[in-house]
Amino acid sequence: MKEKELRLALVCYGGVSLVLYMHGVIKEILKLARASKAYHSTANPERRRTGSFALLNGSDNRELDTEEVYLSLLQRIGSKLDLRVIIDSVAGASAGGISGIILARALAHDLSIDHLRAMWFEEADVLRLLAPKQRARPWNKWLLYPFLWILFRLRILGLVTDREIRRKLSTFFRSRWFEPPFDGDRFLALLFDGMGAMQRSSAKTSSLLPPGHALDLSVTVTDMFGYPRRLEVNTPTVIHEREQSLLWSFRFCHWSDGTSISDLDDGNLPGLALAARATSSFPGVFPPTQLGDLDRLLEQRQSSWSDRTRFMETNFREHARAGIDPAKTSFLDGGIVNDKPFSAAIKAVYERAAFREVDRRIVYIDPDPERPPPPPDGRSPSFLQTLKAALSDIPSHQPIYGELARIAAFNASIREMKAVLEAARPQIDQLVSEVVGNISARTDGARTVQRWREAANALSARLANYAYQVYARLKAGSALEQVVELACELAELDRDSPRYRVLADAIRAWGTRRGVMPPHGALLGGGSVNDGSHATPWIDFLLHFDIDFRRRRLSFVVRALNQLYGRLEEPAFRGLEPAQIDDLKQRFQRPLTRLRTLRSGEFAYPGIRARLVALAAALDVSTDKSGAPHLFTEKSLSDRVDDIMSQLADELNLNTIDHELDAIAGSALGRSVPQAFRHEVVLHYVGFALWDVLTFTLPDWRDLGEHDEIRVDRVSPADAVSLRAGATSATLKGAELRHFAGFFSRSLRESDYLWGRLDGAERLIDIICDAAFPDISLDQQEIKKIKVAAFHAILNTEEEHLEDQSLLSTLRTAINAHQ
Repeated sequence: MKEKELRLALVCYGGVSLVLYMHGVIKEILKLARASKAYHSTANPERRRTGSFALLNGSDNRELDTEEVYLSLLQRIGSKLDLRVIIDSVAGASAGGISGIILARALAHDLSIDHLRAMWFEEADVLRLLAPKQRARPWNKWLLYPFLWILFRLRILGLVTDREIRRKLSTFFRSRWFEPPFDGDRFLALLFDGMGAMQRSSAKTSSLLPPGHALDLSVTVTDMFGYPRRLEVNTPTVIHEREQSLLWSFRFCHWSDGTSISDLDDGNLPGLALAARATSSFPGVFPPTQLGDLDRLLEQRQSSWSDRTRFMETNFREHARAGIDPAKTSFLDGGIVNDKPFSAAIKAVYERAAFREVDRRIVYIDPDPERPPPPPDGRSPSFLQTLKAALSDIPSHQPIYGELARIAAFNASIREMKAVLEAARPQIDQLVSEVVGNISARTDGARTVQRWREAANALSARLANYAYQVYARLKAGSALEQVVELACELAELDRDSPRYRVLADAIRAWGTRRGVMPPHGALLGGGSVNDGSHATPWIDFLLHFDIDFRRRRLSFVVRALNQLYGRLEEPAFRGLEPAQIDDLKQRFQRPLTRLRTLRSGEFAYPGIRARLVALAAALDVSTDKSGAPHLFTEKSLSDRVDDIMSQLADELNLNTIDHELDAIAGSALGRSVPQAFRHEVVLHYVGFALWDVLTFTLPDWRDLGEHDEIRVDRVSPADAVSLRAGATSATLKGAELRHFAGFFSRSLRESDYLWGRLDGAERLIDIICDAAFPDISLDQQEIKKIKVAAFHAILNTEEEHLEDQSLLSTLRTAINAHQ
């Protein structure tokens, strides 16, 4: 059966008390991930097709409702398409940062978040959040009572008809002024305890991510004081600026052997709590937070922080390089500098690999979406209007046009590349056939593929003629710069550091000595060799250091294999089973993962890291004002760099990866599979040198990898419209009072949370059905029934937890009218 991955990168906006809506949405995302795991973890086809969620997942004493609905939908789609839902990354700011942290932790370790509903209902209340010393007594600022009465009477403050809201607003306004009213330490403890109480399933090593996948979490934070950045310009040669925008990152990797590494486990719970507290430290409401606040909490709880070193090294590297102690700085709401962290989500999408056909989505949660502004009426704004716009309204409005334009440009490049490759296919097909026909196959499939590959390399150089000179120089130059970046990363150097430039220049000088660039004017058609021992210098360099060529080739092959699922009904592919395609891609997965690891620098042994750090430090102290190293002799420096580069080549060990890949491709030649399948493998693996010459010289196409287009979906009250016409307006209650209204009434919090679940379920069902099209198309009436089932399941679960039963009654009426 055809397989497809629905890969989601989530972006969670800020929204203060609308964190309740966010919590409802992420709960549905978590339930969808649980349903997908239960479906795909079941090997028995009949059991998978007909089993309930409880049967497939096993009992874990959690609330079950929409999991059954999502599972039924996957089973319905599963009649023609095996659709797997995977969350690749989560990025959040402010209230969305809290929600993103909770969701990422739950996804990584299959944790329950059911208990957090009561925490938000009870604790996200203004009277509980107010610091005790700040809270007003009955007669504090009694002179304000008449003014508040007027405000309430005239409804100047908006949603103030509820008696509970009036009472709490009065207490809030009469509390101590000129100090943050909310208790930051208590909120930190609340987050720490709430996330610490997230319970595991019965399986201790359980995760909702499939083996071989990673989950990235990014949270925006504002550094109150910032750290200096050094920039080189023409005149003056160096300028400095202050960087206050931070992006704290956390990662979970679930390896194929069942092991994992995690920044989202209990060992880093304090770091997650600090990130949640920092990203939501709304200025003027919460006090800024510091590392010392967390240290005091850990002392009170008698808790340790085993992952502290990793957290500090990951998120405060620039502070350390600037000589700034992170314990002495203060952190504010991440929404101040980046309330819509699309860039982190886009970066994660670009870096993710897929091993089957993929539908990539960026899904962003926007509780209070922008509405078209009224046209200007020609009147000049008043002094107060201008001041308010300059200090509050305009800075808080962060358009996402630029990010969406980047995605649109990426998609356009993908479409253009596909058109070019399709147009070139007939000629490349013929050339590869000539290569294969001129060199007879041997018993050793790996050796056969290697000889074919070398012949294709030589043919591509000969046919491209003078254009190959451009390709070869660009490729060699790109590979050298990748070596520079890799070495500087292993040496723990930031691009702003003067040592980065010095070490980079030393490695470029090594490249010049080694002759890594093809000679000018030379015809390069005869450069193919059997091994690196007699290669020309520039080819020898590529054989030992060109990681990205191998990565591009393998990604290209995987993309081609993914396209075969849609061609299984063609006569030429009769007899080819999806499992055979899966098996070949699975075998390619290990070397592809290894190549990505090499590119990131995570492979290196401590020895070479230490040597590069020592070399960078020695270059730093031996540099005079002109930038020239003077303590090293030219020979001693070149010898030291030569030695390190030789060790780096040994650790990369690309020759072994080449042999492994040739063996995997060669194994497809002798299998009992259709000739058309073997031809596709040879065409894209052996012939990649021809394809690469065609596309590499176009800068926008070099890093496209195997990615398909990226689609963008929004989850908001404005997009989930099934129930709103019959129940309430599209505006959430907590959006009043500039998103603070939810803190003043439990009924508002209950309403926003419930709508979050309902809207989340509706939009996720829409996205799943859209991802399944055109392989399977569900009619609108069937989709409506699925949504109604989800709505009923949610209300049946939440009924016993909500105090506002009138809301449930209204919603049930709306659901019945929708059927």
